[in-house]
Amino acid sequence: MLQTRYSVIKTSGAGFTGQLEELFDAFKPGNKVVRLVLFGNPSGCEEYRANLGQIKNAVHRYFGDQPPVYSYIAQPPLDGNRLTMEIVEIVPEVSMQFFYGSKNGTPYITVKTDCVKYLFVGGLKADSPGLGLREQADEIFARLDQILNIEGMPISSIVRQWNYIEQILAIKNGRQHYQEFNDSRSLFYHQTTFENGYPAATGVGASCAGVVVDLDALHPLRHDVRIVSLNNSLQVPAHAYSPSVLLGEDDRKTGQKFTPKFERGKAILYGNKGFIYISGTAAIRGEKSLNDASVKEQTRMTLENIQYLISNENLAKEGINDVESVRLCSLRIYLKENHYYDQAKKIVEEIYHGLPAVYLKGDVCRDELLVEIEGAATFNLLTKL
Repeated sequence: MLQTRYSVIKTSGAGFTGQLEELFDAFKPGNKVVRLVLFGNPSGCEEYRANLGQIKNAVHRYFGDQPPVYSYIAQPPLDGNRLTMEIVEIVPEVSMQFFYGSKNGTPYITVKTDCVKYLFVGGLKADSPGLGLREQADEIFARLDQILNIEGMPISSIVRQWNYIEQILAIKNGRQHYQEFNDSRSLFYHQTTFENGYPAATGVGASCAGVVVDLDALHPLRHDVRIVSLNNSLQVPAHAYSPSVLLGEDDRKTGQKFTPKFERGKAILYGNKGFIYISGTAAIRGEKSLNDASVKEQTRMTLENIQYLISNENLAKEGINDVESVRLCSLRIYLKENHYYDQAKKIVEEIYHGLPAVYLKGDVCRDELLVEIEGAATFNLLTKL
């Protein structure tokens, strides 16, 4: 099992170049860095591409020929900082092997131990942001398929996916952007069978840059590594939504609309340790949103959904017993409007004071939803598997 560390660095410096320099000057990794996610506020696609080029150069200057995967997301930080970097590190062990690859300009890392092979992919994008959103998504999944094939990992090995979608709620020619993405994802996933359930996932809006995808995949090398899908009785699994909550016209290629293919969470277990990917979670009960509610009410309900998802009671329902403790490692809080920041942060801090957290402006997948929260957690078992 990989021991993962999360941290966040923020800067409010002047100019993107200066902000980037501040971030890397303050960057003191203590373990093996596998992922960097930078959040900023480019004015449009042209500035985004220029910023992304600078990030690429900075990553390679700092890390040389062993760079982490990285992505740049057009979501403004909401804490007064202009650029924020989330860092994911792995505590290295003697038996670990790290391999650094790239396919069509997309970096990826594989980490192999005696029990698992992990794949980290960052910043998957289509070549041309001028493509339609559906065409971008199709190209991204075709590129992902190439990387998975190179590494000998099936599509069903994907355990966590982050999907950043420009103007996620926009409807163009009768088709909602989020639904366009969901239909492309479903067709890609339909090539295989997900015996351990769909990946955990987040789908949120970005101000520009089309579609950007990050993901983790895991292939067990031993039979005693368990991958368990997590859902809970408070919410209908997203992949089981009824057609009434899917917006826009039917897909032009298939004549239907597909549900969002993700689970509420994904647990990885080996020995007496476990790790949980917590999907993007909102104020939804059953499949219905909490309508006409304040951001405070929605934040509290969202956290209740997360707390129940990772509770001992719910883990036991999924066959994970004898859990000693569950500890959140990090949170990301996406807010529909800037002015929701203070209210949402107060509630989050009441419950999870001091936890590494990033607050971002990003549209949620339904117009009535004001906040979405995701995270990661670890837990111990009283007995080994």
